[in-house]
Amino acid sequence: MNVEDKPRTAPATSEATARKVIIIGGGVAGLSCGCYLQMNGIQSEILEMGTVTGGLCTSWDRGPYVFDGCLRWLFGMNPSSAFYQIWMELGAIADRKIMLHDEVVWMEGADGKNLSVPTDLDRLSSEFKRIAPEDSALIDELVRAARHCASLEPPLEKPLELMTWFEKMRLGLSYVPILPVFLKWKGMPITRYLAKYRNDFLRETLLTLASDERMSALVLVMVLAFRSRRNTGFVVGGSRAFAEAIADRYARLGGVIRYNTRVVSVRIENNHATGVNCADGTIVPASIVVSCADGHTTIFKMLAGRYVNKQLIRLYKQGELFPALIQVSLGINKTFPNTSQSISLPLTQPLAVDNQTRHSRMDVSVFGSDAGLCPEGRTVMTIRMPALYDFWIKLKQDNPQGYQAEKKAILQEVIGILDRRFPGLAEHLEQSDIATPATFVRYTANWQGSYEGWLPTPRIIGRRIPCTLPGLEGFYMAGHWVVVGGGLPSAALSGRYVAQMICAQNGKVFAPTRP
Repeated sequence: MNVEDKPRTAPATSEATARKVIIIGGGVAGLSCGCYLQMNGIQSEILEMGTVTGGLCTSWDRGPYVFDGCLRWLFGMNPSSAFYQIWMELGAIADRKIMLHDEVVWMEGADGKNLSVPTDLDRLSSEFKRIAPEDSALIDELVRAARHCASLEPPLEKPLELMTWFEKMRLGLSYVPILPVFLKWKGMPITRYLAKYRNDFLRETLLTLASDERMSALVLVMVLAFRSRRNTGFVVGGSRAFAEAIADRYARLGGVIRYNTRVVSVRIENNHATGVNCADGTIVPASIVVSCADGHTTIFKMLAGRYVNKQLIRLYKQGELFPALIQVSLGINKTFPNTSQSISLPLTQPLAVDNQTRHSRMDVSVFGSDAGLCPEGRTVMTIRMPALYDFWIKLKQDNPQGYQAEKKAILQEVIGILDRRFPGLAEHLEQSDIATPATFVRYTANWQGSYEGWLPTPRIIGRRIPCTLPGLEGFYMAGHWVVVGGGLPSAALSGRYVAQMICAQNGKVFAPTRP
């Protein structure tokens, strides 16, 4: 796109336009922030660099199949949950079918052992003890910790930044019952915790649940806690429909989205954000700027690293990230009755996904027509595997033909593995697709291809990352770069919190509504 010699200023003739809040990025955090601002009479406009909203919460079509790039399970499906309230306010799940999950994952072992991991903690305890009676004491301790955390909910009335000292004390007291769990599990690496188990298969299962050996052991506790209470499920239609529902809510509230509008820098006057500069030379003025875009790009490119402190610099230099991913998606003209929605398969030969990473397990998500991702009589399977960001970026840049060949080789190997587990799969395969870390960066520009930002390691889990930057007024950040652990609920909540702070700044009483 050509940039004109002189910047163009977007029309800003009215006082309302001049006081508009500009939101960078139309992912779930940006849409959430925009919706809540509009609910409270504060006009906003979202600038989205792509052609669709949702960011990482997206899907894509291949023939009659929808390949989902985000949703596997969503937290906040129980009407008593705070996040259920948020999803209802955003119009994300209203009048939409929810497939509640009774099983976290179906584990298969190399020696023929199988294990169902139920969401119900009583059943989970029984299943774990069935295969590992020798670890009964550890299982009891784990389940007990998960029970303590099952009722954990974030405050919705206001974020900590707006709370009085008394309100913070009252909130802190409400968390006292789970404080011993946090103190015991937070600083313990998952690998050290799992080393206590004598049963290899159970140890492997628990690592699969935690998903990354760098995690804090508290993550395992929280995963089991969140998956209980019938509080997780799949929203029929998948990620794109989920994000589109929020975007539709935003539009009906009077919000404006500009697509194909990439922000390159934030305009600053006297250390106050006054608007943004776009890649096409357009200047968009604003009273407040909210970045829901990639954190590293925001801080070190859009703001040229001017508004940082030692803590932020250390975070972006030393903080560990969720890994980049490869996703293989398959559309199969066949059904596989009595198959779990989430399956973890052992591999007889390690699967190489770059020049260093080898996987000994493959986690498969299985969707039938009831999920709204394929017609009757067909199946969608998706497989996500961590991979090295640098390898795939460099391969695509330096050797495009080699990049395509490597993608094809991995795709064929995955199909072969699944055909052995699900006979007839290869014969009935109609559509296939493989996305690499380079694909994720191309569409979302996420730093290092990370899909959820900061990994909750023992060093960082529980840490609060400010949504403002030191020395800069009229500017906020929302999304998974200001919430350790990321995820759709955290993104939506952070957008809500920023909207609440902007309302307070404008002297408005925050009042969310439902469609």
